[in-house]
Amino acid sequence: MEGNQQITSKRQLKLIQAVKANDDSVENSLATTSRNLQIINHQDKDESNNDYTYVGHLEDFFENEMGAYHVGNEVSNASIVRHFCSQMKTDDAFYIVDLSYFVKRYLQWLHYLPRVKPYYAVKCNPNKFIIKTLAHQDIGFDCASAEELDLVLATCPSINCEKKIIYSHPCKPISHIKYFRQHHVQMTVIDNEDELFKIKEHWSDAKVLLRLKITKNGNSMSTKFGANQYQIIKLLKLAKQLNINLVGCSFHVGSQCSDRNLYEQTLQFARKIFDLATTEECGGFKFTILNIGGGFPVQFSEVAEMIQDMIDKLFPEEEGIQLMSEPGRYFTSESTMLICNIIARRTHNKDYSSEEEEEVECHTRITKEEDEKDLIRKADILYYINDGIYGTFNAIIFDQKLFYVNYMRKYMKKEEEQEYKSVIFGPTCDGIDCISNSISLPLLNIGDYLWFSNVGSYTNSCATSFNGFKTKKYFFIWRS
Repeated sequence: MEGNQQITSKRQLKLIQAVKANDDSVENSLATTSRNLQIINHQDKDESNNDYTYVGHLEDFFENEMGAYHVGNEVSNASIVRHFCSQMKTDDAFYIVDLSYFVKRYLQWLHYLPRVKPYYAVKCNPNKFIIKTLAHQDIGFDCASAEELDLVLATCPSINCEKKIIYSHPCKPISHIKYFRQHHVQMTVIDNEDELFKIKEHWSDAKVLLRLKITKNGNSMSTKFGANQYQIIKLLKLAKQLNINLVGCSFHVGSQCSDRNLYEQTLQFARKIFDLATTEECGGFKFTILNIGGGFPVQFSEVAEMIQDMIDKLFPEEEGIQLMSEPGRYFTSESTMLICNIIARRTHNKDYSSEEEEEVECHTRITKEEDEKDLIRKADILYYINDGIYGTFNAIIFDQKLFYVNYMRKYMKKEEEQEYKSVIFGPTCDGIDCISNSISLPLLNIGDYLWFSNVGSYTNSCATSFNGFKTKKYFFIWRS
């Protein structure tokens, strides 16, 4: 392999002249596919390298505790990928994670939302290295199950559960309620009467938040969780009868939300409930906590400034309201790259189609599934890689994620090459394991690589080990 990077004794990855930028080793391809595998040019402002996100003082933590390699800011992702490909002794897929990204996102959070304490949503990416890195910054954790709580406790045995963990699921198994109480977690969320009765019987000393239903222009944004004003008033009255310690409200506006009107309507609703709760009719509660949930977009600054302005107006600092949040994707999305190996291919793919498949009667309606199969039949080349729809790429189905795709040859070629209509399959025996059914790529060889940026959220957390395939190998880097 040409142009490998060298790592110094200080675990530092340096750019050397053998790799020119990355033009010769890595090229991008635009995927035009119904499965939404695409290249998108980022025009957004990079907020990860401002003065307030400098993390050089954490060198000892990153290198000695976490085993991460230091990478200069001038080193391209392509160079990093090529280096770690050279370190692999097998053809397994692997991840490269920038641990400093988590810390920089936290520092950015403090810059834009200094009044709001984040509790990382563990479900987004439940890996110990993320939990340990965020805990090192004194961040709390949003756990939705006993298993997520166990993961945090195993990673941070000395964590103060009273202050650092919230049980954020509105609808909880009784066994989990008992487990959280046993571990001294204090705060949880409810949105229905039955949940109040469960709390009364099994966790009577809990601090309870009311989950608000999100509406936009009178229309509900969620059918699964949240209570409207009518139900909230009933819950306030019942909580008073049961002597439940209601302490505030929570809400979740939905993933990647940048809608100013939605935030404004929801915060105004929360303010209204805060005021209603104080009335004698509704129980005379004094709410002290507002949880603004998650759903924050990766491109954060403008949304954060908008939220901060609204919070300052509706919940002024002199009221002493404790503000909290449950970001997940915000912390992890752009932290991770996935590198896959081309483990097999089929050239001359059109020759494999039967005559019956090629005959389509004019009056026959073509379904979407048939149309996708037709794209595969008409492709020139099929590539098979060692991660797929049952693994990291489950996000195509469950999260409607658009993936960035890059290719890297094991042995570089200089000449211009023809591109071919191609298909990318995952490694399992299931035909549905198709990552892209229409993408233009040059002729690549077995052993070459496809790699994907921004795979840190709701990818491996939802992955299975179906057919015995799951990406488990990680390399860690950090940038100052």
